[in-house]
Amino acid sequence: MWLAIAASATIQTWAAVAQAADDRERVWARAELGAEYDDNVHRAETIKGATDATPNLGSALARGVVSLGTSSALSRGQDVAFSILAAGKLFLAPGARNENVYVVDNAGAWRIATDPRGKLGVGLNYYEATQAGTPTERALSGVARDFRSIVPTLRLVRSLADSHTLGLAAGYRWFVYKPQRDYDFQAPVVALEYRFSRETEDGTADWDLTATAGLEVRRFAGGRVVNDPAPCPTSQTCPPIFDPVGTRHQDQFITGEVNVTRTGRVLAGAGYAVQWNRSNSLSESLVRHVGIVRLTAPLPLGIYLAARAEVVYATYPDGIRLAMGPSGQLSASIEDETRSQVRVELSRSLSEHLQLVGRTSFYANALGNGVGDYRRQTATLSLLYTTE
Repeated sequence: MWLAIAASATIQTWAAVAQAADDRERVWARAELGAEYDDNVHRAETIKGATDATPNLGSALARGVVSLGTSSALSRGQDVAFSILAAGKLFLAPGARNENVYVVDNAGAWRIATDPRGKLGVGLNYYEATQAGTPTERALSGVARDFRSIVPTLRLVRSLADSHTLGLAAGYRWFVYKPQRDYDFQAPVVALEYRFSRETEDGTADWDLTATAGLEVRRFAGGRVVNDPAPCPTSQTCPPIFDPVGTRHQDQFITGEVNVTRTGRVLAGAGYAVQWNRSNSLSESLVRHVGIVRLTAPLPLGIYLAARAEVVYATYPDGIRLAMGPSGQLSASIEDETRSQVRVELSRSLSEHLQLVGRTSFYANALGNGVGDYRRQTATLSLLYTTE
């Protein structure tokens, strides 16, 4: 799911660019500081059949997020937007400190009208996560969040009618996976986007439908992994090996997503996404289905509820590789998640710019053909400051 997270800032920046045409100029800031408890900081799984399972480690932590952004209409038919974000988590338990992580997310976009119905724009997203600990500790953590992604894009959007728009985007991704550099890759990226928006007849709500399809052709720095053709004793299974011919690892990562949202006094939405990774490397192919439901609604006493659920079903045609020969590398695939989640957030304004936020999240991988049982829960209490 990391690449979807890394791309989200780019999507938000394009949205800010579009809004700049109406608002002329906007500047906003957001800061959140909170305390959290995580009952499985290493994202550990209970492996089926294993007899030496390590108990999950829980820890309190401090977390903070600061973001700034601006959007401006420079002239008729020309607009720009830029945003920066910095975030971090610091764990208190000594055994959890190699999970400390710091994130920087910068995105910018510039767009100009090609004609009354068309816009052409360029954008850039830079996302970097730096995790504490040694390279070995980071590689062997449940999901090492230590990578860099840089994506320049060129995007053409055209209005087909008053309520319909169609977009075509092309770009290139440079991805660095710091714990295991064999997973560094470069990839041309293409995406097709469709959007339909309409206001209800009584003017109390808006309907929004979006559909996207994308393709990344990833060329990795490391070689592909294959089954060892050498004869093995019948009592054991030969570990996989790097291709003796020296063929590079390559993936075709194909995505599709549809979302429907109704925005009024209550925001309700639902979506479906599919991710299909076609790989020439053993155990890297997958098909992941994701169902998404979200709700935001006002409650009594000035409290707002925001809830989101993602149900993930993933299958791995080759199974999941837990170790590979003499390297001892544990399932370091950057696309091996099978984790459903439910998040519920309650917030209440304390002043014009300050909010108190309580949030709980639950993660599990009960669906799909994974090899381990995964459970994780977090609880957060934070103060959120926003200004615009």
